[in-house]
Amino acid sequence: MEIRRYTPGDKELWDNFLDRSRCGTFLFKRDYMEYHADRFEDCSLMAFNRRGKLIAMLPAEIRGASVSSHRGLTYGGWISPSRHFDGTTMEEVFTSAVSTLRNIGATELIYKPLPHIYQTFSAEEDLFCLYRLGAVQTGCLLSSVTDLRHPAPMNESTRQGIKLAYGYGVDVQESNDFSGFWLMLTEQLLSRHDAAPVHSLSEIILLKKRFQENIKLFTASLNGKMIAGAVLYLCKDVVRVQYMSSDETGRKAKALTALIHHLYNKYHKEYRYLDMGSSNEPDSGELNNGLLLFKSGLGGRGIAFTTYRIAL
Repeated sequence: MEIRRYTPGDKELWDNFLDRSRCGTFLFKRDYMEYHADRFEDCSLMAFNRRGKLIAMLPAEIRGASVSSHRGLTYGGWISPSRHFDGTTMEEVFTSAVSTLRNIGATELIYKPLPHIYQTFSAEEDLFCLYRLGAVQTGCLLSSVTDLRHPAPMNESTRQGIKLAYGYGVDVQESNDFSGFWLMLTEQLLSRHDAAPVHSLSEIILLKKRFQENIKLFTASLNGKMIAGAVLYLCKDVVRVQYMSSDETGRKAKALTALIHHLYNKYHKEYRYLDMGSSNEPDSGELNNGLLLFKSGLGGRGIAFTTYRIAL
């Protein structure tokens, strides 16, 4: 088996393999991964069998002697085909990759498995291999996810919030006003959390142009003024809320509750899951109980986004 690093000449091969894989996310497309190439040195790996056929890929980057599932992405993990790939093959791929990384001087591999909700066909052979390789879990984020086919019930407070929002006259629509939403998002993150969006406005506009059908903005308005909004990433079976925010008027009018309810009604027949994102504080990793309560009230249940370290 041959393990080698991705090069720009592999772009078509990479994207075509991704389309045929059991991975259901556009974040691993090269046009997405490389929008912030100036901030990350790519170290993605490609595994070829003895006949020279591509059988697995790992989106990754390198800092010094540390190779990691791409830190610019929410999740990572080996991308494997939907057929003719089992635990024995994964073990050979993973073991060969570890050997290759040692040979280039890497001292650790930080690995973020792909959560099962983002897999077209659920497969966790990589978790078995992490155990076999002596990996240590180093992190865990808790994301609130609703199974749209079998949704958990909303609580009474949420139901009352929906009635209140529509009583106020809150109107939820798809929008292209990324500039207006980014202004509100940036102001709210700064004032409430002393933080900033991961993406700049120019970056999210660029990504929207590249992935028109995968990236959507929905806004909630009152009397024609935006008071809340959410940026969605549509990934085969999953609608992921990548960003959501509301101003003070939106909070009083329960605009985000109405917006998420609107997404339920719009997407429940076409998609399997609604992922409302993690409720962990960015620095400490502790749960933001208020945010988690809001998502739980909407029917969200916890899905773990884990991180592992393999010492090389």
